[in-house]
Amino acid sequence: MRAPSDSESARQQGGVQQKVQDEDEEANDAEGDEEEQGEWHDVGVQEDASLAAAGKDVAQAECVSPGSPSSPSSQGSPSAPSNESQRTTWTWQTLEVPEYQTLTLGPFEAGVTCEILSGWYGVPGDKTHQVDCTHHFRNAYSASKGLTVTSYNMVFGDPAPLRMKKACVEYRLGNVRSWDVSKTSFADGSVSKLTMMPVMAIKAITNMLGVTAAATGYAVGKTLTTVQNTILPADGENGRQVADSTFFQYGFGAWLRCNGIVPSLTYAELPDHYDFAPSDMKQTPIIVCNHNSYIDGLVLASAMGAPKIIAKAGTLNVPVLGVFASELGVIEVDRADPNSRAATIKAIQDHVEDWRPGKRPLLLFPEGTTSNGESLLEFKKGAFVPGVPVRPAVLHYTGSWHPANTNYRVGEKGELQATGDGEWVQQFLGHVMHSVQIHVLPPYEPSEAEIADPMLFANGVRHVMSDAHSQLRTESHRRQEEAAQQSITAYARRSLDLFEDVTSRVVQGAREAATSLVPPMPTWRSSRPPSADAFRRQTARRSTASNSSSGAALAYDSKARSHGQRSSIARGQRGSTRRSHSEAAVRERREAEVSAF
Repeated sequence: MRAPSDSESARQQGGVQQKVQDEDEEANDAEGDEEEQGEWHDVGVQEDASLAAAGKDVAQAECVSPGSPSSPSSQGSPSAPSNESQRTTWTWQTLEVPEYQTLTLGPFEAGVTCEILSGWYGVPGDKTHQVDCTHHFRNAYSASKGLTVTSYNMVFGDPAPLRMKKACVEYRLGNVRSWDVSKTSFADGSVSKLTMMPVMAIKAITNMLGVTAAATGYAVGKTLTTVQNTILPADGENGRQVADSTFFQYGFGAWLRCNGIVPSLTYAELPDHYDFAPSDMKQTPIIVCNHNSYIDGLVLASAMGAPKIIAKAGTLNVPVLGVFASELGVIEVDRADPNSRAATIKAIQDHVEDWRPGKRPLLLFPEGTTSNGESLLEFKKGAFVPGVPVRPAVLHYTGSWHPANTNYRVGEKGELQATGDGEWVQQFLGHVMHSVQIHVLPPYEPSEAEIADPMLFANGVRHVMSDAHSQLRTESHRRQEEAAQQSITAYARRSLDLFEDVTSRVVQGAREAATSLVPPMPTWRSSRPPSADAFRRQTARRSTASNSSSGAALAYDSKARSHGQRSSIARGQRGSTRRSHSEAAVRERREAEVSAF
């Protein structure tokens, strides 16, 4: 262990100032340690929504009436430690459903207050045909079950027979955790959701290809690993594992890319005293990263050489995915066990004791839950109890839709809306790309004080990761703005060029058409129009020239005819002369033959 540098000493002093003094707060953090270890359901491996939702808080909320002592309008927001202090109050919300649908409100997560302002049932916009349901809604709301109302005509009567009616409730939520609200844009409305159907169909096909690639990579990696362990036994009880196979990792990465998950990995420069490459992730026993989505574990496992992950008990029994989990070396912890926190810490310590440089590290999410990705939550201390160096990393999603798993989202009009795993899956499959940037920092080596105090250790690591996360977000937004500006400029330039080209062609075509349809105008030597006398003289000259040309043409024709006649006579004379000569020659030959005979 090297001695801490001056910068590290200053960093440790800052961590001391952040140290939590309240023993009750520390106890609360200790109770949440069992949730921090990157549960397998939090990394999106299960397709079962119930497993995916197991890592969320149990929905508990308090319904209050306006002006009551516990109403957020009449009392201040409770002071809660760490992440609980980041709560806010949202303005009133409206939930309106047709009479043939069930009105469902809540339940909400722990600590959130629901203030029902008013409610009615009847014809929208016509108060004479509406029934006030405020008192009924307040009495029917339950902190554990929320509000569920159906069969409105039986409960409230029919205020407007044979007319379409709706049930409406206006409410306000308080103490909503700001980091539990997704700020990304969701595809709302029937038209927007209809546009996602082609993307879902394409992803169904590409996902089959990805599963085939993953299965092929697993089969090849399993075979090669078995052969290598048989021929060249490796050190250790388990020898080489399938997760170390390049074929397995490539197949796993192909599956992610077929689902539109495209990670981009960068590394910070290492200090001079480190003798390994920045991309070597097997030089620290633990990797810590911020947690936004169910797919974080899959993305990091693909980008970082398949590190180990702690998961809840029963993960290895999930069909198909349990096989991959087993090969990844998932460490199971039974959260139903009252001693699960101690079991989790023991699993981490066992991994640290068994680990050595070159072996796969353990990936942990010290925040203990997912957030909207705008900032880092307070860290739990479980990952830092062993007091060994950790490798921090930060991730940031840059796609058009942020796959953050939160309980709420902001609607098109700025209203707060509850969201769940079903809507998350729909949005995930309906968007093409889910690009993510990952930045890996140098190893963080704790000081003696941080080794003795895990919370001090956790605060120091969080401080470094928060700065890196802020820089990553800023740089990502800057690049996106530049790319958007360049695309807009290029589009404008292409549009201008196209407009000029089309305009020039239209003008040229119009000129050609006008030239072909309109007879040419006479040209004058002078720019001024000629006088009447000049026009008569010019017309007379043209007439004289025309007559002269006609006479010359007639004379030429007569000469040509006489010359043709003479030529014909001469040709006839030459022909007759040739015929006479040939006849005389024939007579002479005959006379010679007769005389010779």
